[in-house]
Amino acid sequence: MQLDAVDTRILRELERDGRLSWVDLGERVSLSASACQRRVQALIDAGVIQGFRAQVDPAALGFEIEAYLSVSVERHDVKRAQEFRKAIRRYPEVQSCHMMSGDVDFLLHVVARDVRSYGRFVEEKILSLPGVKDASTSIVLDRIKVDGGLPG
Repeated sequence: MQLDAVDTRILRELERDGRLSWVDLGERVSLSASACQRRVQALIDAGVIQGFRAQVDPAALGFEIEAYLSVSVERHDVKRAQEFRKAIRRYPEVQSCHMMSGDVDFLLHVVARDVRSYGRFVEEKILSLPGVKDASTSIVLDRIKVDGGLPG
């Protein structure tokens, strides 16, 4: 979908506050409420907007550990890689999972209550999966920017 300037303004406003009313959004982008609603629905239908949700700080909920877990799996076994993907989707500790190019096959963003529970997660849930060859952790020391918004 090709975005015009109005679509881009709508996306930026919704990124700032996804709870805006149609009237408030319309005022900010110089459109009527109904025109905004139609444009937002078109962005949803095109897959540009994938949903609306609260952005939660894991530390505020008692999750002291935030980490990135690099996982290598057996490359020549497609079935095991599919099993890995299926298992990862079931783990609430995994905030996101990306298949990567290079030396690492998957990069997981993981939260845990503490170091001990993170260690159990890695040992019992990740390293025990068939086909997992190796896993390496990088602990987040400080969040500098968490955005995920419209680039540019």
